[in-house]
Amino acid sequence: MIARVDTMDGEPTQGRQEAPAGPCRTPSAHGGPVSNPKSNAARTARPRKDAPSRAKAQAEANPPSPPGPAGRRALLGGVIALALCAVIAVGVVLAHYRSYTTSPIPHLDAERVVVISEGASFDTVVQDLEAADLVTRPLYFKVLARRQQLDRRVKAGTYRIPAHTTPTELLAMLAEGGSDAQVKLTIPEGFNIYKIADRLDELGLANRTAFLDRVQAAELRRKYNLRHGDSLEGYLFPDTYLFRQGTSIDNIIDRMVQRHRAVWAELVEELGEDHLESLKTLHELDQHGLITLASIVEKETRSTKERPIIAQVFYNRLSRKMKLQTDPTCVYGPTTYLDKPHPTSCRDKANRYSTYVIEGLPPGPIANPGRASLRAVLEPTTDARHRDYLYFVTRADGSGRHTFSTTYKDHQKAIKTAFGK
Repeated sequence: MIARVDTMDGEPTQGRQEAPAGPCRTPSAHGGPVSNPKSNAARTARPRKDAPSRAKAQAEANPPSPPGPAGRRALLGGVIALALCAVIAVGVVLAHYRSYTTSPIPHLDAERVVVISEGASFDTVVQDLEAADLVTRPLYFKVLARRQQLDRRVKAGTYRIPAHTTPTELLAMLAEGGSDAQVKLTIPEGFNIYKIADRLDELGLANRTAFLDRVQAAELRRKYNLRHGDSLEGYLFPDTYLFRQGTSIDNIIDRMVQRHRAVWAELVEELGEDHLESLKTLHELDQHGLITLASIVEKETRSTKERPIIAQVFYNRLSRKMKLQTDPTCVYGPTTYLDKPHPTSCRDKANRYSTYVIEGLPPGPIANPGRASLRAVLEPTTDARHRDYLYFVTRADGSGRHTFSTTYKDHQKAIKTAFGK
């Protein structure tokens, strides 16, 4: 239908149809049509592809304004606070460092002996001193040494560190040098690695634990081509040596091993290679087995005359598949080497060295044999009066000599004579 609508200026206009109000149209404040609000909201919620770029352009066009005076003061205050914290932290560390370097070493209440080995690096020296409780703060000690340019001036030697020494004084002593006098080391025949370690420690030539670690190291056994055993036991020749203080543990060990090899080579040369090979074949023993047997002979008697007889007794028992049943094997080990043989240790099934428990020889030597015992094993008695013995017992007269027997019955009589049993 045709409706009459007044214009804004009051003149009627014909031909324009008034839109009816309805769900899709809402009269505006001026009477004209407007869009549905829900439809508008839907169009507004739809993201526009160019929104990020517009936001970026707007940000570039309107950069944030610099902080005002109050903001600058707050920022400056934060920087100053951080700087003060850093200064305080550095001051605390420096105070702690100075206190460490000038205060007596903790727990150093009595003189202590320390050995610095030849060729040791400064880091190794610090590690050794730390292990000895003479350096409690390795980093501070290294800084002190480098500041005084002493880290390259530490000398090998033996040092006697007085009680209440400070780290600064200790470092000065190490740079000045310790004693380089030669020390006389005597290793008696029959000493095992544990007794050797004790003696080296007593003389200040080597730390006991460090020495035992090295003689039991697989690396050194490979070096000397020893394929059997748990250590260099049996190959550290008993003799008298002179060592300078600070001689490295490896050098001490090498001197002993080379001495053993020299003596063995002399005996083999004297008796002949053929003799040695014949002995090995006869008793089904290699060189390691022969040295193991020599160590047992060494521990059984102090008599040079008896050694070849005792060696033959053991060969006789081995050939008859009899257990050796020799007391010294019962107490070989790091915790029992100072004990006297006792039935409890001899019968202990967990004791892999006890020849009362195991068949044949123990896994390796139980001591370091001297020349006489090595020779006794290489050249056992051939005397018809002694070559068939199977038993022996220590006499009760204190001589250290033995009574030998061919039969168990005679052996029991010898025991009764010796001990009254």
